[in-house]
Amino acid sequence: MLTITDFINILHCYYKSPMVQMYELESHKIETWRDVYLQYSNNFLISISPEASLFEAIYSLLRYKIHRLPVIDPESGNVLHILTHKRILKFLHIFVSKSFSYDRCYLKKEFCHVQIQIICFLKKTNMKRK
Repeated sequence: MLTITDFINILHCYYKSPMVQMYELESHKIETWRDVYLQYSNNFLISISPEASLFEAIYSLLRYKIHRLPVIDPESGNVLHILTHKRILKFLHIFVSKSFSYDRCYLKKEFCHVQIQIICFLKKTNMKRK
């Protein structure tokens, strides 16, 4: 599967300078891009197990700069679920907001303070789990 990131990597590979047009890209076929893709791609799949914590999932998404994280069953190797930023935010909105006792003024705080509080909350729940 060719993603937008793969296409950008291919453009970076053939880019020379702003003054030179990339005419050679017009003559390329997808199979020639596949060779470039295989040359520069990672050969490992970033995933987590169902037993991983929400904190580990968020950390993986941020660390590897990915938008989708498959949850893979370690026994069968089947994909059980695909985590995204949106799904995690929805989960935090539904379940974590019930844990916090806050009113509307909480929404006026700067994002960095809210982010720190959420990370602290996730670390606490991760510690309780162990």
